[in-house]
Parts: sequence; C-alpha cells; structure tokens
Amino acid sequence: MVRSIISLAITAALSALNAEATTVAVMELGKGGVLHRTSASSPTSSAGGVMSFWKSTHDADSNGNTRDYRTAQFPGMTVVPDMFSRADGGVVIGVTGEVDLSVMPTVASLVEEKGALGHFHLAGNNGRKLMRHLNAPLVSTNEFSAAADSKVKATVSEQGNKLESILVNVANKEEAAAVDASLARMLKSLAQEAGKAGNTVVLHLVVDDEDTSARRRLLTEEQRVLEEGDNNNNGDNDYTYTIPGYYDDNNNFVTPYKTIFQIQYYNVVQWTAIGLFTILVAANVMTVNMPLMPDTLLFGESAKMVAE
Repeated sequence: MVRSIISLAITAALSALNAEATTVAVMELGKGGVLHRTSASSPTSSAGGVMSFWKSTHDADSNGNTRDYRTAQFPGMTVVPDMFSRADGGVVIGVTGEVDLSVMPTVASLVEEKGALGHFHLAGNNGRKLMRHLNAPLVSTNEFSAAADSKVKATVSEQGNKLESILVNVANKEEAAAVDASLARMLKSLAQEAGKAGNTVVLHLVVDDEDTSARRRLLTEEQRVLEEGDNNNNGDNDYTYTIPGYYDDNNNFVTPYKTIFQIQYYNVVQWTAIGLFTILVAANVMTVNMPLMPDTLLFGESAKMVAE
C-alpha cells in the first residue's frame, strides 16, 4: 500500500514536470520574406538554440549594440533567416505566470502548429530565462498596453535591425484576457505600420504553457528523453551540447570555439596567402636563375640595321 502511494506520488510529480514547457512562436509582419521554414522533423529546441536564432536573425540586441559579424544559428532548427533579405526589426513578447489559453484566443492561435511561421518548443518553463538574456523589462498587466505600443513605435521608426523585448506576468484569468486583448491590438498596429513603411518586422512570442499534452504527443520517445535531459540541467548548461560559452556583462555571447564562418574565412585567407607567397618565391627564383644571353632586339639583325 505504501509503495503504491509512493509510486502514484512520483508519477504525479513527473507528469507535472513534463507538462511544463515553453513555446516560442515566430511570425513575420509587413513585407515578409526574411525567414524560411526548414525540413527539420521536430520543433524541439533549447534556450541556447532560441538565442542563436535571435542573434542570427537580428543584427542588434535590445540595447542597440550592433555585432561586427553575423552569428551562426544552431543546426536542425525549424526556422532559419534568409541569407540575403534581412528583417528591419523585431519584437520579443514574453508571457509568463498563470497562462490560461482558454481565455487567450490570440495567444492560443499563435502557439498552434499552423498559427505562426514556425515554433520552438522547450522543456520546462524557460520564458523568464530567455527574456532575462534580452534584458527585457518586466511590466504589469496594466502597463502592458502602453509599453507594447512604445515597442511598436521603436521597432518601426528606429533604423537598424534592432530587437526590442518586453515581459509580462499574469496572475489570473482576468489579467490573461487583458494581455491577450492588448496583444491582438499590438499585432494589428504593428502589421499596419510595417506595411505602410514597406518593412518586415519579426514577432517572437514566448509563452510558458502548462497545457502542452497535444504538442508533446508529436514527439518521439527519443526526442522526449533528450528534451527531459536538457530540462534536468535547469538551464545552467544549455551550451554544453552545442557551443559552450557564456554571456558577458554586455549580453554578448562569448565562446572559445570558432563558428563555421570563422573557420571557412580563416582557411580561405590562409591558403590564398600561401598560394600568393609560393608564386612570388617561384617568380623570384626563376628570375635569379635566368640564363644570360645576348638580347635579340639590342644585338640582333634589327639593331645592326638601325646602326647602318
């Protein structure tokens, strides 16, 4: 009897743990054409993968700091940025707390499988962690509407592919419904402003959702094991399996390892320099060892005719 009770308690605890997940929905507003879906089989990702996607899609962070080089995205993700067309800006909206999708139709439609351009699913509630990396300001539900409007204006008006961010925490169904209504107005306003300006703005919606059973059924057993293993790290070592590193005081990702672009660039420059140096040495050696002989132009028949 005691063993049965303990087993039931452990099963319930594990079920509650597995029910917690974070969904990141990505969509284009305005002109479009800056993001593409891939043939990746699973939308499951990690906090490090989402951060790499944000950095590869946008050239500047929430502080307006522009990176000198384009960051490489983690492989195997369902959405990738276009190689040539770049976004004109982006907004990350984080919704955490007592998220109830039954009273949030706008959010519910976006986190559905075909509700946005693409999705990333993370095991565990990683919403606050992702927003913390962006230095996203935390606002109350009463301040969310005004703060969201200011983010829309900043994204459309400011130059550069800047990534704005904002985080709101809901405490009950009433606050969740109010945030959903404000988000719907924001999406409409942002789409109109971006369309008028001929720009493309990327919206990233980060939602901590506990009702993920329908989406988790799509995952295979192997993917579930990998997902739960990533969650057991509590987000402290997201980069162990991909690109080890850390974020410095300026929110820049620092790693001792080189990206594929840096490796390719180094090899091109190195072997080009070696080739040019080899040609230079060969040309000098051939010039030095060139046999001495009378010049046919100066000492030949043409020279004699001119002399006569």
